[in-house]
Amino acid sequence: MTRLAFVALCILSVGVCSAQAQLRGHGGPVRAVAVSADGTSAISASFDSSAIRWSLTRNAAEQVLRFHDGAVNAVAILGDGRNATAGEDGQIAIWKAGEQAPVAVLEGHTAPIVALAVSPDGATLASASWDRSVRLWPLAGGAPRVLEGHQQNVNGVSFAPSGGAVISLASSNSTVASVPQSVTVAAGATTATFAVSTAAVTGVTISASYSGVTRTATLTVNPPGLAATLTVTATGRSGERVLSSPTGLNLPVGSTGSALFTIGTSVTLSVSNGRDAIWSGVCSSGGEKRRTCTFTVNANATATANVQ
Repeated sequence: MTRLAFVALCILSVGVCSAQAQLRGHGGPVRAVAVSADGTSAISASFDSSAIRWSLTRNAAEQVLRFHDGAVNAVAILGDGRNATAGEDGQIAIWKAGEQAPVAVLEGHTAPIVALAVSPDGATLASASWDRSVRLWPLAGGAPRVLEGHQQNVNGVSFAPSGGAVISLASSNSTVASVPQSVTVAAGATTATFAVSTAAVTGVTISASYSGVTRTATLTVNPPGLAATLTVTATGRSGERVLSSPTGLNLPVGSTGSALFTIGTSVTLSVSNGRDAIWSGVCSSGGEKRRTCTFTVNANATATANVQ
């Protein structure tokens, strides 16, 4: 039989804690515990696929909650006296005291849920899942807000405390990617936004630190609109023209023209009336006659078309 101990008295001066009671009832390891704000009740989650509501005034179980298909990984006590359980099955069950079945089931996660948190105002329930997402559930009803972006399992979630949380920010190279010194996550919120001033940069690490924990993310910026000049000289058969796709170049044989193209653009050069040309320069046909020549613009470049 698994024992569940609640710490009620801690002698902080010597760092010793004593258990006021040992609550027994689960048939497997206990995964999570939540205690009510007034300290009179608690709820526990277990690998035995159940949750138990406990009276801490009587040190006894009040109700065993069974719903989940698999381990129950997380529990929360809601502000209105209801309880929430979440588990390996990716579902969240909302319980009302005395009811033998959930009064609501919140579905959407596609992998086990491992953590729950209630907002300070009691209006929102947050869930963290191994599907790499966090969901914010309005407890009054409605669709959840889905927070995505993690590259691995999400193992924890919490709301900013009363007064907000000040997150320290840093950049590994502030010359090309500068961030403010800090950003404040508002009380009850789970996210905040901040501006990053950037130049063309690859691989700058942005760090965020709070309460002794630091997380990092790699920032890669490829600013749109960087352009290179393509210069083409048309020689050979008179009366024809050399054209580009995308448009930009349209020059008669016997002349030279230039146009700007965004770096990374695939450009195809061709001759009017479907004629062949011997292409050289950045776009080379190797001395062979070809109707078109295609290449990618990576920097300023030149090409010559000898129209046949």
